Amino acid sequence: MSTLHYVSSHVEEQLKESVEQNIARYVRDGFSDLATLEGWAVPLSVPSDLAVLRDLRPGEGADVEIFNSLVVWKALSKLTPALANEGRLWTRLAHVDCFEFSRDRWMKKLKGPAATKSARAHFFGDTRTRRRDDNAIGRLWWNAFIAKQAMPGNHHDGLKALLRSADIRSNIVERARTARMPRLAGGLLRVVLQRPSVAPNEEGFRAFMKNVNRLGGGVMFELMEPTGVDRWLERCLP
Repeated sequence: MSTLHYVSSHVEEQLKESVEQNIARYVRDGFSDLATLEGWAVPLSVPSDLAVLRDLRPGEGADVEIFNSLVVWKALSKLTPALANEGRLWTRLAHVDCFEFSRDRWMKKLKGPAATKSARAHFFGDTRTRRRDDNAIGRLWWNAFIAKQAMPGNHHDGLKALLRSADIRSNIVERARTARMPRLAGGLLRVVLQRPSVAPNEEGFRAFMKNVNRLGGGVMFELMEPTGVDRWLERCLP
């Protein structure tokens, strides 16, 4: 087991204010020389296995995203959603423990304003959007958490469905109501896996989700069995 750390509010504010001045660190040198200074390593009492994070791959594409989400889950599965909403944890991981991965995935060949913009988006967790959708490591944890909640018996297939397209992910992960309703989220992922007519294009999935939103108000999905959710979702197929 490893000790998980987060940065202090003061350190995070300093980093946010000095992204442009530190751009050489983001694209090349890193922050390892600062990692033991005051405020950089506030311990968090959560069992973790940070050594596993060395397996992260900086490539792109759904298969790599699935692999990396499972790696982060293996390392940090003991985190609760409440702790995962502590953005300073993701700021620390992106800047220190997973810096090489974060740099190679999000800063490669970037210069000037593009590099600054990418660093601000992918190395911090100071907003809900950044820690859930943008942070280099936080995004992967939330992928894995939602897929695990929705399809606990088949984590890999849950991720495969969730990450099939950005549109599918946004409709499930980025909508707090759906993320809080794992029975509904599981049904949506099963539709993606089992109904080829819905998933291949944005138009088909958006038409499906439009029907779900129109008909789903007041439906108590969490009181339904998965088979009941599946039958209800059949009514929403375009």
